[in-house]
Amino acid sequence: MKLVDPNGNEVTSKENTDAKELEKQMSKKIEKLLEPVMNKVKLSGAQIPQEQLMQLSSAAQQMLFNRMIYNLLKKIGIEDIDEVLDEDDIEELSTSLKNQIKMVDGSQMQQQMKQQQKDNPDK
Repeated sequence: MKLVDPNGNEVTSKENTDAKELEKQMSKKIEKLLEPVMNKVKLSGAQIPQEQLMQLSSAAQQMLFNRMIYNLLKKIGIEDIDEVLDEDDIEELSTSLKNQIKMVDGSQMQQQMKQQQKDNPDK
C-alpha cells in the first residue's frame, strides 16, 4: 500500500505503523470477501491453481478498493468523476500500463503456449 506524506513523498509501511494497520485491516476484509469462494472450492474437493488464486486475490483487492473509493466519493458529495480524475491522469496511467506490456509476435506466443503445455500437461 502506498501512502504519501503531506509533501507528496512516499511513506512505506515499514516506516509507518498506520500503513501497517491499514494493510492488516484490508487483508482481513479480502479474506472475508474470498471466504465464500474458498469454501465452495473446499466443498467441491477441487483445487485452484496458484496463478488463479493470485488473480482472485487481486480481483478481490481491486473490488474492495473500488468500493472504498466509491463510498468515500459519495460521502464527501462528489457526483462527477471528472472532479477527481482528469485527462492528464488518464494519459499518465495509460502510459504506465503501456510500459508494462511485453510484446511478442505470434510465433513466439505459439512457442510459449506449446512449452507451457509440455511443462503442465494437466492443464
